[in-house]
Amino acid sequence: MSYIIRVIENIIILYFALYFLFDIFLFFFSLFVHKKKRRLKKIDYNGHSISIIVPAFNEEVSVVDCVEMLSLVEYQEFEIIVVNDGSEDNTLEKLREAFSFEPRPVLAHQAIQTNRILSVESNRERHLILIDKENGGKADSINAALNYASKRYICTIDADSILDSLALKKVVIPMIEDERNFVTGGFLATSNDVVMKGRKVESYRMPKNLWVLWQIVEYIKSFMISRLALSRMNMLLIMSGAFSLFRKADLLKVGGFLSEYNESTYIKETVGKNRKTVCEDMEIIVRLWRYYLEKKEKGKATFLPDPICWTEVPEKAENIIKQRARWHQGLGETLHLHRALMFEPRYKIIGLIAIPYYYFFEFLAPLIKLFSLLFLTILSSLGYFNAQWMLLLLISGLLITTIILSVVTVMLEIQHKKNLTGNQQTLRYKTIFDWLWLLIVSILGSFTYEFIKLFAQLKGMLNIWQHKDEWNKFERRGINTKLKQTK
Repeated sequence: MSYIIRVIENIIILYFALYFLFDIFLFFFSLFVHKKKRRLKKIDYNGHSISIIVPAFNEEVSVVDCVEMLSLVEYQEFEIIVVNDGSEDNTLEKLREAFSFEPRPVLAHQAIQTNRILSVESNRERHLILIDKENGGKADSINAALNYASKRYICTIDADSILDSLALKKVVIPMIEDERNFVTGGFLATSNDVVMKGRKVESYRMPKNLWVLWQIVEYIKSFMISRLALSRMNMLLIMSGAFSLFRKADLLKVGGFLSEYNESTYIKETVGKNRKTVCEDMEIIVRLWRYYLEKKEKGKATFLPDPICWTEVPEKAENIIKQRARWHQGLGETLHLHRALMFEPRYKIIGLIAIPYYYFFEFLAPLIKLFSLLFLTILSSLGYFNAQWMLLLLISGLLITTIILSVVTVMLEIQHKKNLTGNQQTLRYKTIFDWLWLLIVSILGSFTYEFIKLFAQLKGMLNIWQHKDEWNKFERRGINTKLKQTK
């Protein structure tokens, strides 16, 4: 019995040691990337047009403001395509009241099959297209917009998001400079409690809601450490669906986004017929990697810390659980759909390192953490538990978390200290007390928020086992009401 306990104990120690070492590596690598000076180049944007796709399901509180905001982005050639995905509220009516549309014909033939299109309207002055369709999900909505998109690049954005006025100019640069890039994305900041003036983010005050604060800390760690480092190592598999940019040609080559209505030959060959996932944003990235590597072409997925997109995050524990459960379910579904890549040499670093990392240290992590907690509890009751040693590990972990957050925030300050443009300056918290409060919140979250996330992730794994495919959309407050007063 003692031998079995020691074996399990060593396996747990090895797992978390590898987990810890890889996180530390990502941390120091991200610092190197932040410190590295970027060469400023003059960019010629001619010919690099963008179609901005806004899927909307029950978004009456924010969709009009989102479209108004997008119409003011600083970019010379773009169009906005809003897709009403069978909304049950007044999303469609709000759009028609706010903008003057003219009917246009529904395509007789769709390049990508979707659920039934009810009507298509346009506003030429605003370069705005409105598609009304039967409900089919976010992926199906993007596919519907793809059929009508006329530009070279596709930018997907959520209907509750605020895009920085210069975000498009920045996120498209890697695409222009390097043909190997098939997707780029920027930093997501929380829009809760932003102050609007003239349809631009004027200032940002520290939210009082503790759940929002925990997510701010989480976003800083996730984007400025994990995604930035993984991107530079060219093994990033996730780009936020709230703000991503693709080449339209690439999306058409791989059959568009995964939807049960999609009849793409390539999708059938790779993941099967009538497949879908609750998180389409990761699946499309993995499928693009798969396509590039199968064609023996070099591909890149590039995360950029500069382009900013503000998005509303849940303010209640129950909604955070719903959202994080869906994210974890989508992670598991994508890994299962593309399991053929696991440890397969032909897929190079993606198959040999990236996929295994996301599987063992992201997807399976909740189960291993739960097992470890139960194991340590049992050991404690049997007298095997070394309380002082475990307490030292806990304190060390908290100190490392604090150091990581401190250094990253300092690097963010340095990065944005000069040449602040658009809404980027509102990312900077104004006082040292703001950062100190975030550090305290981060430590508190280690004892509270982390367990909430653990429960949500386990729920996501249970949803996979039960074959659930619920979106679990949470209620939103919409963009700050001061914006609506400026109309």
